[in-house]
Order: sequence, then structure tokens, then C-alpha cells
Amino acid sequence: MTSKQASNWVDRGAPAVPEIARTLRFFYDRHDPDDAPRLQDAAQMLFGMVAADASEVQIAGYLKHLAREFAIPFPPHARLASVAVWHTAKAALVRDAAARRMTSEGPRPSPAPLPPLSVWLAERLLSPDELAQVQAETDSGAT
Repeated sequence: MTSKQASNWVDRGAPAVPEIARTLRFFYDRHDPDDAPRLQDAAQMLFGMVAADASEVQIAGYLKHLAREFAIPFPPHARLASVAVWHTAKAALVRDAAARRMTSEGPRPSPAPLPPLSVWLAERLLSPDELAQVQAETDSGAT
């Protein structure tokens, strides 16, 4: 399900919290290394909120709380940031749930092979008499 060579963090199986922290760093324009621990804690909190079924509106409320905590004006585009954070967390949660399910159930068996399209169409479009005639011609080698 995951690959170390994948081009994005979800397919590589990377955790969501660092990605959420990176989103917060740009949203709040907090690139100082001293802010990293607080952003990491906030990212962990936001990930937990999404795991607990928080909506993007609730995420936006927490983002507003963080702006007050940082003593900065609430940045523009908060709705977009809350949607981005929510989707980042949800993508990781869905990926992890799918991986757990695949692991617990084992690999899925391959579906039965499909018949050729001509056979499938003939079975659905022809009357029983016409289908019998086509099958008889096919069995005798005629086309």
C-alpha cells in the first residue's frame, strides 16, 4: 500500500503531523525554530481532533485560538487552511485504516476472469434462440 519511492507523503506512509505542522508554519508565517515545538503540539492536537471526527469549522476555531496564543491577527484564508489541515489528517487516517484492514484480512483474492466482451454482449442482447445459434457457430468453428 505504501512505497518509499512514492512522490507524496501519503503514498510513502509518512505521518500526517509533520505535514500539518508545515501547513501551520506557512499559515501563521512562523518560521522561527523556536516556534517549531508549539506548532508540532498544535499539529498533534489538530490531528487528534480530526481523528475524533471534528469538522473543518471546528478546526478553524482552533486555528483562531492559536492565532490568539501567538498574539497575531487571525490570518486571511483561514477557511482554506482549516480545510487543508482537515484533509491532510483525514488522508492519513484513511490510509492507515485501509492498511490495517488489508493486513488483518490478508490479500484480497483476484476476481473471476471476465468473459470476452463479445460473449458478455451476446448474453445480454440476443434472444435465447439467437444466442444458441451464435454458440453453435462458435463451437463449430464458423464465424
